[in-house]
Amino acid sequence: MKNYFSTLRNPLAAGLAAAMFLATASQAELYKVTSIAPGMSPFIVNTAISKVVNEHVDGVEFQVRATGAATKHMVDAANGKVDFLFGSPTINWLMVNKIGPFKEMESAPDLEKNIGMIFSYQMGPYHYITRADSGIETLADIKGKKVFVGPPGGAASNVVLNNVIKPVTGLTADDFEVQTFGFDAAAQAFQDDKIDVIVLPTNIPSPLVQQFALTKEIRLIDFDVSKVLMNKALGGTLNTIAAGTYGKNHIGSDVTTHGAIVNFSAGMHVDEEVVYQVTKAIWENLDEIHGTAEWMKSTIRKDTALELIVGRLHPGAERYYREAGWDIPEAQVITPQN
Repeated sequence: MKNYFSTLRNPLAAGLAAAMFLATASQAELYKVTSIAPGMSPFIVNTAISKVVNEHVDGVEFQVRATGAATKHMVDAANGKVDFLFGSPTINWLMVNKIGPFKEMESAPDLEKNIGMIFSYQMGPYHYITRADSGIETLADIKGKKVFVGPPGGAASNVVLNNVIKPVTGLTADDFEVQTFGFDAAAQAFQDDKIDVIVLPTNIPSPLVQQFALTKEIRLIDFDVSKVLMNKALGGTLNTIAAGTYGKNHIGSDVTTHGAIVNFSAGMHVDEEVVYQVTKAIWENLDEIHGTAEWMKSTIRKDTALELIVGRLHPGAERYYREAGWDIPEAQVITPQN
């Protein structure tokens, strides 16, 4: 487009051409896409998808926002305030059972039905990170320390506190100082040595963790994953982070940890045709998405995209998969626990 405008020597012609371009651009409908903090896997995924969609889907413009917790994004999408989002099977489960941030939300089970999955992917392992000189070598050593487990009311904090720290160590949130930040503020606080431990669920290598290791020696905390309360039906995975993954300032040996299968989803209010075209653009331009980060090649794949369908597929996505001849497994329908 720049080359085109540079060839217009007539100012009037250039003005008319510019006006036509702006009018065409203004016809694209804006869709809100939410994610957690920059540097985290879902933000990188959603940004890569947005770039592909904006390039290849006519009349659709994605705008990524990285604010707040994923639990809020789910509610916003269910209420039609957000269009596309980073979703998690754990959040579906929390909503259906009115647990955690949804404890007092009577409408949560019905709202959960307003989200339709597009595809799933491995979010990456939970990194339990501390400074190498902090004196913290096991999870039990966090007693009395300042620890970030995830945004307040978020799915990650619920998983870390109740499914990992408590069963592995016996410690509860009363035994250490839980830091009430978002992911981005927590990363800055750890960088500034204002907190002792930060827990980040993110793919390898994580840009945030790489940044930490540029300025300080870090240690990833190992723990007995056999004690972790993990629900594989909701996407729980076992992961290993190899020694030295983050360079010479990454101190210690291999660690075992847990991870999660998450998803890219849309509110059911989003038109079926739009989601169909978005899904089509993703899989027909997968090489462009893979070009964003090396780990995406092993994470966003056709053979694993539907390995865990939680709740339901969005009708637009399902139409694409059926027309493209994909094998569509049964959805994991979450029912209230007794």
